[in-house]
Amino acid sequence: MAATEKIVAAGAVVTRMGISGTEYLLVHRGYRSDWTFPKGKVDPGEHVLTAAIREVREETGYAVELGVPLPTQTYKVEGKLKDSHYWVGKLLSGEFVPNDEVDEIAWLPLDQAMKKLTYEHDQDVLIAAAEARPTIPFVILRHTQSVKRVEWLLSSDGLAEVDASRPLTAVGRMQASSLIGALAAYGINALHSSDSRRCRDTVGPYATSRGLAITLEQTVSEERHKDAPENAKARVLELAKSNLPTVLCTHRPVIPTVMDVLSSSFSSENVGAKDFDPALTPGSMVVFHKDASDLSRVISIERHLH
Repeated sequence: MAATEKIVAAGAVVTRMGISGTEYLLVHRGYRSDWTFPKGKVDPGEHVLTAAIREVREETGYAVELGVPLPTQTYKVEGKLKDSHYWVGKLLSGEFVPNDEVDEIAWLPLDQAMKKLTYEHDQDVLIAAAEARPTIPFVILRHTQSVKRVEWLLSSDGLAEVDASRPLTAVGRMQASSLIGALAAYGINALHSSDSRRCRDTVGPYATSRGLAITLEQTVSEERHKDAPENAKARVLELAKSNLPTVLCTHRPVIPTVMDVLSSSFSSENVGAKDFDPALTPGSMVVFHKDASDLSRVISIERHLH
């Protein structure tokens, strides 16, 4: 089966605190007569994280933020393979109104939710959500596609400009726009970027959408990193200790240093060496989910390639 035939869906196991403890949101789909979690297909060109948030909102009316990823469920639907990606979803606000997709919801404690779920594979996802701990995300982002260095130097604009002024391409600007929903999914509210134009413009659309300031980091620019990598290491270590949901946007030559710092400073569970692989395509990111009770521990690492 060709990869293009695979169906990709995204959703969340949404939680809230009830009278007797944590409750989990299940949805009833009348047209299928089943109880499951809110999820739906990823639209063409849509980021999977954006899709997860959108589908929860469309089916339940609730706004959520994502926590750690949960086990991906793969199964066949009408002869095609389907990957359903899930995250823990923290309830922010909203109100349920029955709709074409979901006619009823239920907030249930773990034991009742386990019994009510229609599909056995959903039970594995629920158990993982129940075992998940609160986390704070730290996102390492490579800037989106920029004008090639040679083209910039040969252009009339580039002749009098330093490389730090090299802009994004049209594709890069579209990639930056697509990151708005992805970063919002994690509730990122601390934006740090190399002071190079291509990095600033990568996080710029998100900053504008949320009314956030961008802290410019000279130490993680290509030029400053080359001259003083130890300063970049020190700054990355400082940012890694932040208790705020944070993104750091930087460059391909700097990312190996970033990953080296993080791999040596974070303690982690079930994390392999490849999770710190610095190879990222433009606009791709690695999300480190830090234990909220111990910021030096990483609970989960996920990579989103653009």
